[in-house]
Amino acid sequence: MRERRLAMVIRTGQIAICLAVALAAGGSAAGFEIAFVSDRDGSADIYVVNDDGSNLRHFVSHEAYDTSPAWSPDGAQMLFLSDRDGTPDVHICDARGRGVRNITRSDAFEDSPGWSPDGRQIVFVSDREGDLEVYVAAADGSDVRSMTADREWDGYPAWSLRGDLIAWVTDREENQEVVVAAPDGSQMRFVAPHPAWDGDPTFSPDGAELAFRTHRDGNISVYICDLATGGLRNISGTEGWSEAPAWSPDGGRIAFASSPAANREIVVAEAASGALTNITNASSNEWLPRWSPDGAKIAFISDRAGDLRLYVANADGSGVIEVGGGPVLDVPVSWRPQP
Repeated sequence: MRERRLAMVIRTGQIAICLAVALAAGGSAAGFEIAFVSDRDGSADIYVVNDDGSNLRHFVSHEAYDTSPAWSPDGAQMLFLSDRDGTPDVHICDARGRGVRNITRSDAFEDSPGWSPDGRQIVFVSDREGDLEVYVAAADGSDVRSMTADREWDGYPAWSLRGDLIAWVTDREENQEVVVAAPDGSQMRFVAPHPAWDGDPTFSPDGAELAFRTHRDGNISVYICDLATGGLRNISGTEGWSEAPAWSPDGGRIAFASSPAANREIVVAEAASGALTNITNASSNEWLPRWSPDGAKIAFISDRAGDLRLYVANADGSGVIEVGGGPVLDVPVSWRPQP
């Protein structure tokens, strides 16, 4: 009996040491799930896999086109787009891919579904009034209201984690500009207006800053705008093409795709200093970086295997593994928060 207790103590200590080593190396101790899109079975479907490549499963399967997965803030539900009812609508399901419901139900084209930070509302894009506009609704699809009742194109909405602002891209100034407004559409203002095209808006975790892609330097760069002062800074450098910025959960770093040479790499910038680190350093193309909820890992799409695959690396670029188990589509992935 004493030997058994001793063995259990030793085993518990070994587990604790392994967890500590994993965290020190920049890994996620508990692991997270990632939703992604693949057409490996003939149609575009949503798959889910653990961030170590285990437990790959067909999450939402249908002969229609399913895409744009977005886990809810509590990890209990997922939004996605599907044209199973004829046109692309926003659908919702539970954390096992069950109970699929069409929550927008229109004959229009819908796109870019996302959640409010409290999970009570959703944001999406629709052309139900003739042109693409940004809409907000309750999480069950009721109480739909337009934020952008104009005759111009509006799209790519992003909700701040504070919940007080939504950013999106508009062409109402005859070029693509980033704007922000309250969720009811009030207090709308342009962010760093410029004749060049801007896009890819994403809020810092504290909601004080907005990162976005811009053509204003003659090339394509990633800028940060201080929303209180309007102050701007280029964090991607002055060469090549940079896009798809993604903030780390602590707000200290921004990952983005950059192509200073012939191929695209994943680069991480220190938000305060602007110091840049190329974390992929490959001859292939990498893009669409997304941080794990704990900031320890980054998922990205790469063509290093000859076709598009999903990879996960530690935030410093070490420990790269292919986790998708086959070809994937060029669609941003969604990390599931720990339920």
